[in-house]
Amino acid sequence: MIELIIPATNGRIGWKHVAASLGQALQLDEVSIEEMLPRGEIKLDSPAVSLSLLAINLAAGNRLNFSVTCEVGQQPALLIRCDPSLLRLEHHDARGSNVMVHCDEDWLESDDGRPVVLCLHGLNGTHETFDGLREELRSHGYRTAAMSYEPQRSLATLAREVSKKIATCLASSPQKHELVLVGHSMGGLIAREWTNNATLENEAITGLITIGTPHQGSAWATLPPLMNLFAKGEFGVADVNDVILHAPTSPELRDIAPGSAFLEELNARDNRPTVRYTSVIGVGSPVNATTVARIQRTFRELESGDGFIRLIRPRIKPLLSGFDELVHGRGDGIVAAESAAMASTSDLVRVDLSHFELVRPLTWLPASEKTGHPVWQIVVDRVTRCRPVFDGSNGLADQE
Repeated sequence: MIELIIPATNGRIGWKHVAASLGQALQLDEVSIEEMLPRGEIKLDSPAVSLSLLAINLAAGNRLNFSVTCEVGQQPALLIRCDPSLLRLEHHDARGSNVMVHCDEDWLESDDGRPVVLCLHGLNGTHETFDGLREELRSHGYRTAAMSYEPQRSLATLAREVSKKIATCLASSPQKHELVLVGHSMGGLIAREWTNNATLENEAITGLITIGTPHQGSAWATLPPLMNLFAKGEFGVADVNDVILHAPTSPELRDIAPGSAFLEELNARDNRPTVRYTSVIGVGSPVNATTVARIQRTFRELESGDGFIRLIRPRIKPLLSGFDELVHGRGDGIVAAESAAMASTSDLVRVDLSHFELVRPLTWLPASEKTGHPVWQIVVDRVTRCRPVFDGSNGLADQE
């Protein structure tokens, strides 16, 4: 992961400057990168930019992350964390045709009785999202694997394809293996659909750990990436009209939207008594309360000043009424804490980290404070406790 800090001039940064910095850091053609980015400049203290940075981060998954950083007494700067593979232009059109398993070399050879830990990534993520977590698990003696799957597929379809792929792998092993699933964000919904859908091959699953997963949906899924606002750094009525009228076309986003048919069916299913369930909930939104209030105030001003905005009020209701996803203590910036709590599950763990910090290495911590990633430690602990149980308590009989 490459990290860049681009200082602002009078609180503004031109996208051309961003393209030049990325081109130099990644040794890629600056013009090609510039064509991939918006025009104009970024006004770092704009509430529109704060909102849009989060939207772009959601769209890019763990491969690209923008945030505003400001040292005491200095001008704000744009912090960019980028997976170099994201901007390798020759790979942009390459799409895998199958669900793939990226596994430890001996993941199905051992017969030590420990479960295999299988990780499922979120929207626009990759199997590499879990490299750090898998290394931590291996250091405790666990075998691991991570899935990758095609985009633009419904979550039910992805769960079905993943279950078939893993069933084929397990059938090829002479030993019987138990699985603990770890799903980040959208990956937790795929894992839960696989675990609780009786029509899928899920007998081997003894544990499910979801991390920052929108079990009740996320308001972000009803909003587009906000590219117009991101490029201009300010709200305009025409821009907001275009933004809000945009309907998500991705099947994954439709499934993640609050009240979707997929979520209603998923949440109507009972948890299995032979599976231990855990929800890790992020409450460390990267947006402060002042910025959230400014975003809401801006939308209210637009609503009161333009009849069309009032007409489409239901689309922006989350922004007007709270948008818990963004509120520190009530969300991780992408998923509200209430939504991240899996239904009928008492093992709920709140962590003061933002959505993508829940799984990626915490490189911003000083060396003196790097005592271990808190979520990785939670996962190791819950995996250790996972084994078949038949007491009807959702796998929490020995929970302290």
